[in-house]
Amino acid sequence: MLTYQSSAFISYIRTDVLRGTCDVQLKDGKFYTYYNVSRRALLNLEFNKSMSLGFWFNRNCVNSNATCSLVFDVNKMYEFQANPYVLSAA
Repeated sequence: MLTYQSSAFISYIRTDVLRGTCDVQLKDGKFYTYYNVSRRALLNLEFNKSMSLGFWFNRNCVNSNATCSLVFDVNKMYEFQANPYVLSAA
């Protein structure tokens, strides 16, 4: 399920209740996948459309037992396109 709500920090959250994962697109261009997210929290987000995305994200992804991996960073892609022959150590 894809959740769009007004948020100053998050563009959208895509949930997968069966796997216990969610994909989070931040407004700064970073895309994360979170694993081991509470299935109850995922269902709560899907059915409660008035919930704050930032509050839900901080409580159930950042300050929990969920693990994450950075999948994509738009800012790094722009750096690569500007000069594809230079590799950065960052």
